[in-house]
Amino acid sequence: MFFIYSNDNFLIKKQVDKLIQKINLEKEYDIFEYSLIDDAIPSILEEINTYSIFSSKKIIIINDCWFVNESKVKLHKTYDVKFVEQILNSTNNEVEIILTLNSDKFSKKLKIAKLTESNCKLLKLDEPTVDQKRQIILMKMQSADIEYDLEAIELFIDKLPNDMQVFSNEINKLIVLNKKIDIPLINEITTKYNSFDTFQLANCFISNDIKTFLKQWSSYMEINNDIYSFLALLANNLISLRNILLYRQKRVNNSEIASILSINPYRITKLLEENKLDISQINDKIKVLYLLEKNIKSGIYDNKIIPEIELLKMFNV
Repeated sequence: MFFIYSNDNFLIKKQVDKLIQKINLEKEYDIFEYSLIDDAIPSILEEINTYSIFSSKKIIIINDCWFVNESKVKLHKTYDVKFVEQILNSTNNEVEIILTLNSDKFSKKLKIAKLTESNCKLLKLDEPTVDQKRQIILMKMQSADIEYDLEAIELFIDKLPNDMQVFSNEINKLIVLNKKIDIPLINEITTKYNSFDTFQLANCFISNDIKTFLKQWSSYMEINNDIYSFLALLANNLISLRNILLYRQKRVNNSEIASILSINPYRITKLLEENKLDISQINDKIKVLYLLEKNIKSGIYDNKIIPEIELLKMFNV
């Protein structure tokens, strides 16, 4: 049993994928994914304890495991810590359980957190430092035999938003371009992060400003046609807003929230001023974005027409 936690959801997803590949080498496992916010925990427990008719094994992924810290996140109405204890004490050898949390906070006081630590292999995924990001880029460029100027690499790191999904996508673009990495090239490929303020995009999304949102969406796609980075940026902003609201419910002030979440205090103020959503609505939008990304990657949706339709559906018009 694994418990994966990190402030960066992209890192969590990558680690989950690695574990699934390692566990499911013979393709003998069925994979089920749940959320303690959206799904009834008795149903999750039933899936863990139920043996398949066809004797296939299971990998159960349980997201939003906020029970390990003191954050007062509203979980599904059926949530009860006794069910979590039963999950953690599960003895079904046909089931592999992976628990995840999009937070780096893990309590040393809570009884259920201690049980989690005792019964799970804990994997805390820290966001890479600037030095670590530099090493990642240099290693990948050297492996791809691509020339680079160190000053351009520093500019690349500085210009990108602090999101590992975006970071990974942009590195892959550099490799595909297969050109010497210099300052003009970096300025060219990161223009969108200057021209398109993700803060402004998030404001359109949370304040129901469909007109401005569509204008930004159209311009963004005309320049780079990168739907994945766009969805990642939107999801990151919504996750930040949700976490801000969760801390506000605990009466934490904006200055403390800024320190905890490593977010600019001004950004927190503006998000709260513009927000017209509650936590449940924000979670619904985050799920839509993740499902949209999944369906595009699997070929169920195209990368232009359907995404625009799905995004339009998320506005109250």
